[in-house]
Amino acid sequence: MVCCVLWRLRHLQMNRSHRHGIIGGHEYVDLGLPSGTLWATYNVGATSPYEKGQYFAWGETEPREDFSWESYKFFEGYEADPNKGSWAVLENIGTDICGTEYDAARYQWGNGWRLPNEQERYELRMLCWNNGPSEENGVRGVRIYGPNEHSIFLPVCGFGLWNGEQDPFHNTDGAYWTGVEDPDYGYDGTPIDPSNYAKSLLIDLSGFTSSKSRKAGGLNIRAVVNPKEAGVNPLVYERNNIAISFQNGSIIVSGTDNKCTLELFDLSGRSIISATVDNGICPLPSLSNGIYLISVTDGASSKTQKVAIK
Repeated sequence: MVCCVLWRLRHLQMNRSHRHGIIGGHEYVDLGLPSGTLWATYNVGATSPYEKGQYFAWGETEPREDFSWESYKFFEGYEADPNKGSWAVLENIGTDICGTEYDAARYQWGNGWRLPNEQERYELRMLCWNNGPSEENGVRGVRIYGPNEHSIFLPVCGFGLWNGEQDPFHNTDGAYWTGVEDPDYGYDGTPIDPSNYAKSLLIDLSGFTSSKSRKAGGLNIRAVVNPKEAGVNPLVYERNNIAISFQNGSIIVSGTDNKCTLELFDLSGRSIISATVDNGICPLPSLSNGIYLISVTDGASSKTQKVAIK
C-alpha cells in the first residue's frame, strides 16, 4: 500500500513538472529522446488525451468510420497464386510516407506535424518505459514515460469498422499508424510488393508493443514533429499558478498580480486577438463558437490552454 501511494505521488509530481508547448495549434510533449522528436499529447481528430480522435487508412488523408479493401483508395484488385497465397493488389505510394502527400498528420495539422517513422517507434518502445495498462479519467490506455520522465497517454481507441462490423477486440485494443511499410511475403517466401501491411503501435491488455496492421484498416494517429527538420518554432509554456477561464464574453485571468498580455489563436495556430488584460478581465469581440488557444504572459511566466467559447 505504501509503495502504491509513493508511486502515485511521484506520478503526480512528474505530471506537474512537464514542459509542454504548442506547434500549429496542437500540444506536444518533449520526452527527452535522442532524435529530438516531440510527440503530440492527443490523437489527430481529438482535443484531449482521453478522446479517441479519428480513424484513417494508411496513406489516406481523410478520416472514415467504415473500412474495407474495396473502399481503400489505393486498392487495385486481388491476386492469388497456389504457391504464394492470395493478397490485395495495391497502388505503390512508397515504403515510407512520413511527411509526404499521403501523410494524414501532415495533411490535417500541417506545421511540420507528420506520422512517426521507424526510428521514432523504436525510441518509444526501447528508450521509454511504462507501467502497463492503466485507466485515467475512466479511459483505458498506457502512459509512456520518456528518459526525462515526461510522458504521453495513449488511449485504447479500438478500430474503425471493417466491412460494417466492429472488430472483436474493439473494446480492449487499439493501434496507431506509423508512416512505414511492413514487409509482406507469400507462402513461398517471395515478397508481396507493395506490401498489404504497415508498421503500427499496439495498445492492448498486456500494455504497449510494436505491431503491423493491414493498410486498409482504420487506425488512430498520434502525430510527431521534429523542429530541427521542420523549421518550426515551438510555443513553449509552463503550467503555473495563472488560471484562465471564459465567462460572460470575457477571458478571466487570475493567479498573478502582474500586468498581462493575452493572445488568442484558433486551432490552426492563426493569431486572432492580441490584447492587454486589465484587472484580470479581457472582453472579447464576437467569435464563432468553438475551441481556442489562449496564451497569457505576465512578464515572469506564461500559460497557454484550450478554452471553449460558446
